[in-house]
Amino acid sequence: MRKLKIAVTGGIGSGKTALCRFFQSRGYKVFFSDAVAKDIMASDAGVKKKIIKHFGKDAYNGSGLNKEYLASKVFTDPEKTKLINSIVHPATTLAVQKMIEKEFETKNIAFVESALVYEAKIDKNFDYVILVTSPDEAKIERVTARDKVSADRVIERMNNQIPDDKKKQRADFVINNNSTLEELEKRGEFILRLIESISSGE
Repeated sequence: MRKLKIAVTGGIGSGKTALCRFFQSRGYKVFFSDAVAKDIMASDAGVKKKIIKHFGKDAYNGSGLNKEYLASKVFTDPEKTKLINSIVHPATTLAVQKMIEKEFETKNIAFVESALVYEAKIDKNFDYVILVTSPDEAKIERVTARDKVSADRVIERMNNQIPDDKKKQRADFVINNNSTLEELEKRGEFILRLIESISSGE
């Protein structure tokens, strides 16, 4: 049996989380990089110190990380996006790697959801990368409904991510999420069977 680390990536609103939920429903562990990163930003003293140094004391408030404030600073400025990623990504990558090693004590396949696999240059950390793509109009519609933000804010975030066309050239598997959730899961099932056969050596 071969141990496989699989990244699931895609732009904001592409449907990668829906695909990951499907993998979870099939009994597989999915580590969500965004959740790990938020935990690190809230609890890691070294990371907090660097964020406050570069983004100011308002980056944190009485309830912890001030997400709205940080988002307003980061998502409109590519250089600030790179800066915060350089602070948070190394610690996040290390934490996720430790979680995967723990999972591999009993399982052979682990999935990691990460929007910024290529932006953070961590694709080489994985055996395979699954890219979920979706038309821009669908992404904007999903995120404005989900996050209650304007279309302009979503477009700002999309512009800070590598375009899908470039990611397609590098991904091992590409799922076009251009139909229903059922169709997305069917495509996910096909790729899951391939990954399971690779892991088992069939």
